[in-house]
Amino acid sequence: MKKNRQIFLELVKNYFLIIFIALILLVTMMYVGRKLLFTLHPIWYPEDTGYALLHFIDGNKAIIVCILVIVVSALAAVIEFHKISSGIGAITAAVNHIYASHEDEIVLPPSFGYLEGLLKQIQYDARVNKQALTETNQRKNDMIMYMAHDLKTPLTSVIGYLTLLHEEKELPPALREKYTAIAWNKALRLEELINGFFDITRFNLTHICLQKTKVNMTVMLTQILPEFQPHFDKKELTCRLDASPDVMVTCDVDKIERVLDNLLNNIASYSYDNSEILIVLRANGSSGMHLVTRNHGRTIPPEMCRRIFDQFFRMDSSRSSESGGSGLGLAIAREIVSLHGGTITCRSHDELIEFDVILPGL
Repeated sequence: MKKNRQIFLELVKNYFLIIFIALILLVTMMYVGRKLLFTLHPIWYPEDTGYALLHFIDGNKAIIVCILVIVVSALAAVIEFHKISSGIGAITAAVNHIYASHEDEIVLPPSFGYLEGLLKQIQYDARVNKQALTETNQRKNDMIMYMAHDLKTPLTSVIGYLTLLHEEKELPPALREKYTAIAWNKALRLEELINGFFDITRFNLTHICLQKTKVNMTVMLTQILPEFQPHFDKKELTCRLDASPDVMVTCDVDKIERVLDNLLNNIASYSYDNSEILIVLRANGSSGMHLVTRNHGRTIPPEMCRRIFDQFFRMDSSRSSESGGSGLGLAIAREIVSLHGGTITCRSHDELIEFDVILPGL
């Protein structure tokens, strides 16, 4: 409303400015003309040519001035209405440009400077929204493609081994048990992938209500780490925890546990054999935390550090979905941390990989 009033006042100001300038010019011309006439012809007689006109003008000055004011006001109104009409036309064209997604720069008359800025912002927002929609559709297509690829491998194996078990009636018990175990493991892998897809879809497309409670994160980490010992033992990894005592964090415990599980699984998968994993935990305010993990592995380029939390991204594209995961673990971790208002980042140099997880404190 305030901006509309400014535009109105600007138009009114221009209108009266035109009238004022026009009247000044007319009065000046009349004064100069009168001076010039009497300079060239100081005394006028009734029989002189032009005497009657000058006598009429001199006797009806007030009426003539009023008529001039009316004429000038009408001309000024026509000029201003033309400006408004041109402005409306320019605004209509600008809206059509925005609707048609044209890249032409929006230019309006000076009196509509505020509207020009507003329409430029709308044009920019529309362009950004269009780009975001394109990227969203691309991500959807990528999700379908990756889903089909990642589900196909274990599903094909399950069908293949079950077909062997069904058709080969004379299989030795040991071989039958082996094929059954493989089909079972493949089916579990299939279930894991499906659950992962459901998770990332749920975190992205629905509003998750966090059930926050206060938890001793130091104790929680101490309890979680032994669960990963078999995974660490496979690669002869050692894990060292450097945690401040009694780091109390307000969070959704189940979801933050999921973050830690996904993060530790990723770290164990991409660490060099016979190396050390360091986990540092410090308080961040009265109810937040700053968790840093360091492990030794192949250096991750900066562009991959930025993409490592994207859905379906795998650091080693040569790995199969069975050995390298579905590429959803860190994406889910970022979604959960973001829901808590925190950040999770990665950096790498000199065969050292570091993850930073920050949950805000009060």
